[in-house]
Amino acid sequence: MKKQCVIVGLGKYGTSIARRLSDSKVEVLAIDNDIRTVEKVSSYVTKAICIDVTSGEAWEKIPLKDFDIGIVCFGENVTASILSCMALQEAEVKYIIAKAGDKYHKKVLQKLNIDEVVFPEEFVGELTAKKIIEMEKEK
Repeated sequence: MKKQCVIVGLGKYGTSIARRLSDSKVEVLAIDNDIRTVEKVSSYVTKAICIDVTSGEAWEKIPLKDFDIGIVCFGENVTASILSCMALQEAEVKYIIAKAGDKYHKKVLQKLNIDEVVFPEEFVGELTAKKIIEMEKEK
């Protein structure tokens, strides 16, 4: 059975993940509250849905039970992030990764027992620095 991944929040980070996973034949359900964004990703993901992620009623209509991985991609909208993480937990998504915007957001996500909390900008910064250091060693 193919891996199934739900991605919530389709900014640059979420859209990038959705595209890469889809290219690798992972089944992707993409969720955002902006219909234009949802329409853009719908051409390459398995399914794209436009909902208000802060609405508990909206989440109840989405069958998430069999998803292996959930990725919550809100760094700035802490409310949307927390409510999305809780919705994925309640649906028993097996592994949840959430983007944090700052150390307080990270702390809240950790209190919710989110499996993995990431800071994409820091990670890419570290990779870039590592690449530059390696280039210098090669000279």
